[in-house]
Parts: sequence; C-alpha cells; structure tokens
Amino acid sequence: MRTDSKDKISKGKRAEPRRAQLRNYRVEIKLIGEPIYQFRVTDVSTKGAGVLIKEDSDFLSMIKVGQIVEVDFISPEGRAPSGNYKAVIKHITKLGRGKNDGHCVIGISILEKIDNSND
Repeated sequence: MRTDSKDKISKGKRAEPRRAQLRNYRVEIKLIGEPIYQFRVTDVSTKGAGVLIKEDSDFLSMIKVGQIVEVDFISPEGRAPSGNYKAVIKHITKLGRGKNDGHCVIGISILEKIDNSND
C-alpha cells in the first residue's frame, strides 16, 4: 500500500504525531524591535512545529531555548495550526549532512492562540 508523501507522519520522541514534507507551510516569527522573519516548516502538529533556518542566519543570535515568541502559522492547506500563537522555543538543533546541511531546526511548542479580533 502506498501513502501520499504529504500525509506521512513523523513520530520520533513526540507524544503527538507530526505531518512531514509539507507544501508551502511557513511561519512568521515576530521579535520586538526586529523585522518579521519568515521560515519554512519541516513538520507540524497541533501543538508545535519544526522550523528550518540557515545556520548562518542572524536570527539565531536573537533567540534562545525557553524564549517566548509570537508565531504566525501560514497554512496553505488551512490545517491547524493556522494563525497567531504565543509559543516557546524548545530546542535549536544543528542538522548534519544531507539536503539540509548548513541548517538548524528550531523546535517551537505552542502555548496559546492569540486573539486578534480587536485589530
């Protein structure tokens, strides 16, 4: 039986399965006093995501594990999570060799949805 690549699930050590190989799924991360940064999502669940960042990005010097950030999940498929969330940076992991050599994955865990109805 063959499965469609966009429906592949990556479990690893996580309590909740994640969708991997997403098409055009992005996040925008907003830091106070800095421009908005947009990154590609490598995997996502309803509770968090892995974000791919070049290891020479200035953004890496602006963040640390445990930091709370505002994240806008941009889902072209309309799947959760989508919209603005408060999230915490759980890990920063340098990737080894392969197609993502020279990149890091930032693990983001969602804390709560941000209500933008007053905008």
